[in-house]
Amino acid sequence: MFTWGLSLLFLAAVSGTLSMARLIAANPDSPLPMWQGRPQRLPQFTIILRGLSGGLGVFGVFLLWSEIGFWSVLLLVVALGIPIALNIRHNRRFEA
Repeated sequence: MFTWGLSLLFLAAVSGTLSMARLIAANPDSPLPMWQGRPQRLPQFTIILRGLSGGLGVFGVFLLWSEIGFWSVLLLVVALGIPIALNIRHNRRFEA
C-alpha cells in the first residue's frame, strides 16, 4: 500500500499544480483569490482538477497511514502546498 499511497499523493500534487498553472495562464493580468471568490477567467476543468487533487491526496493519506502514520499528513501538506505557493507567487506581482 505504500507505493499506491505515494503514487496517489504524487498525482494529487501534479493535478493541483496543473490546475493552478492553467488558472495562472488564463489570468496573467489579474490577481487570483486565495481562498474565496472567483477569478476573472476560469478555464475548463480547473475545478475538476482541484477536486481530483484533494480527493487523491486524502485517499493517499489513508493508504499511507498504517505505514508511516502522521508523516503521511505532512506529505499531503507538501503536495497541496505547491499550488498555494504558485498562487502566492502569482499574486505578488500585483502588490503595490
